[in-house]
Amino acid sequence: MRTRCRYFLRLSIVPLLITVAALFGQGSGSAVDYSTIAPADIEAHIAEIQGFRSPFGGEAQRAKLGEVVEYVRDTLASYRLTVSEDPVTYSAQTFPNIVGTLRGTTCPEKTFIVSAHYDGVAGSPAADDDASGVAAVLEIARVLSAQPLQASVDFVAFSFEEQGLIGSSQMAVAARAADRPLVGMVNFDMIAYTCDVEGCQDYPEGIPPPRPTGDFAAIVGNTTSHDLLESFIAVAPSAAPDLITVPLEVPGNGETLPDVRRADHAPFWDRGYQALFVNDTANLRNPYYHQAGDTLDTLNLDFAADVANASLATVVDVLSADADGDGRADVCGPAPVGGDAESPQPKPSPDSDSDESSQPNAVVIAVMAAAGIAVVILVGAGLAVRRRSR
Repeated sequence: MRTRCRYFLRLSIVPLLITVAALFGQGSGSAVDYSTIAPADIEAHIAEIQGFRSPFGGEAQRAKLGEVVEYVRDTLASYRLTVSEDPVTYSAQTFPNIVGTLRGTTCPEKTFIVSAHYDGVAGSPAADDDASGVAAVLEIARVLSAQPLQASVDFVAFSFEEQGLIGSSQMAVAARAADRPLVGMVNFDMIAYTCDVEGCQDYPEGIPPPRPTGDFAAIVGNTTSHDLLESFIAVAPSAAPDLITVPLEVPGNGETLPDVRRADHAPFWDRGYQALFVNDTANLRNPYYHQAGDTLDTLNLDFAADVANASLATVVDVLSADADGDGRADVCGPAPVGGDAESPQPKPSPDSDSDESSQPNAVVIAVMAAAGIAVVILVGAGLAVRRRSR
């Protein structure tokens, strides 16, 4: 796909003001070629992970969840990463956040997080949500394990995402309390479903969509994450030439736009860290969202591999950038990472044991054409969602 100009437009929709990276597309490419993750690699991991695995779905599902913990841990260990588990307890159930650390060669105290969640809801085998994301994490870990970067990378599989981002909140709170220098995060949550029938992508009523098909990846950052979002836009075309991306920059921590906070990046936004939410728009596209039909055979593995390769290139770009050419990566310098302001994610009641956090809100992603430029707008609650005829 050819390179196109990038535009950041500030659009006002009462009462929201949104900064938008407007393009179905592409920015200037990077010379780094890390397009090494194949669809078959993604498929192999999803095949192992998919299956009914809610911590509150009964003994059989908890047993499956335990098998997934073992699979993720052993896979990360096979790459010779330092693997640790941080127990997370919620409503009398305990499942860990799993972390595989690739130690940096120059400033190992600086860390980039690549993450996804490994749990599912009780009624779904959760292949897209979020075995696909975990597969991307494992493949990026495999590639980078052979070529460490100057800063460290933590490859993380979070627990209890479906109950309200419990595992990621625990990690983010601990990171801020320790003033941990996290230099960025790419979080995957559903990256493998596309649809090519006209009208298969949902939009709010009254918004004319320029793309009738769901063939793009949404890359969402907040104000703090502007530079990280720019890096993704710049390197994605060289790493995944066929990948269509819709980059979004939302104001603040996305508090007024609940749908952009429905994944494990949100607690890190709340504590001032740069983070991207990489996704396929979930229930706005995938009819099997949180359903029994969310299985491997419904997924576009080429698309998922493209998303993984673009994300891999982003991590490499961020951790290798050397503006002054002194051989020391910019992230190893004295620049501060993370802010001080917090706007904590609302938590479910302590006695809740349902799969709630990823239920769709009325806030939806809309796509429209403005002056001939593809523009993505996040529209406030109250707009009806329309599925166009297929």
